Amino acid sequence: MQCSMSDHTVVGSRAPLTKARLHAKLMRGIARGIDKAGGKGRFADAIDLSVQALDKQLSGSMPSVEVLDRMLTVEDTILDDWMRGHGKRVVDENAVCDVDDMQLLISRVLVMIAEAEHPDGPGGRTVVPQEYLAGEKLMRDLHSVSGQWLEKCAAIRRPREVA
Repeated sequence: MQCSMSDHTVVGSRAPLTKARLHAKLMRGIARGIDKAGGKGRFADAIDLSVQALDKQLSGSMPSVEVLDRMLTVEDTILDDWMRGHGKRVVDENAVCDVDDMQLLISRVLVMIAEAEHPDGPGGRTVVPQEYLAGEKLMRDLHSVSGQWLEKCAAIRRPREVA
């Protein structure tokens, strides 16, 4: 499969958003911040702005980078809608994707099995006891991770309580 630089699955949109669209996307994040802070007044206090200055931001003025930075300390999804408009995501620097870990683990298990069943191995195509024991930790890790996956599936299917 060949991917070109214009393929949206490889490179995000490079076209700038109009000022109105950019403002609307930022407002979605700011609305989450206001909700999380417990209201406009509390949000304004948390970002060191007066309610009047915040209202100015909400009515069409574009927040400065400094104000966006302060907003980001209150609501870490402030920029998400804007970035999504360009096909990007903002994630924590040390974020770990548990699916990536599962993919790596499954790959390691597949390699281990391929080596154990290789004709040039100690038992030929038959897996011998020392190969089983050598792969035990990987298989236990896979068992644990696949169990977590199935627990998440069960939690999704579990009926929610009615309040």
